[in-house]
Amino acid sequence: MGLFRSRKPVQVHVGNRYRVGDSPLMVWEVANLFQGIDGTPYAHIFCVADPSRRKTVAQNALEAGNQYVRIQDAHAH
Repeated sequence: MGLFRSRKPVQVHVGNRYRVGDSPLMVWEVANLFQGIDGTPYAHIFCVADPSRRKTVAQNALEAGNQYVRIQDAHAH
């Protein structure tokens, strides 16, 4: 159990890109971050190939690395 706690959490930032595990060619980019009325931090993401496709996901879903996998970008901040 201690392995997971010692792992540094991934920070979600505007401009981060993620791929979805079952669709590795579909890339999603974080458009903006906000706090939901339930107190949960969320992210609006859009499909890079088709920006009309948008989703709202909890930031912890992006950070978990299960469904969404962060793409390391050479131009990262």
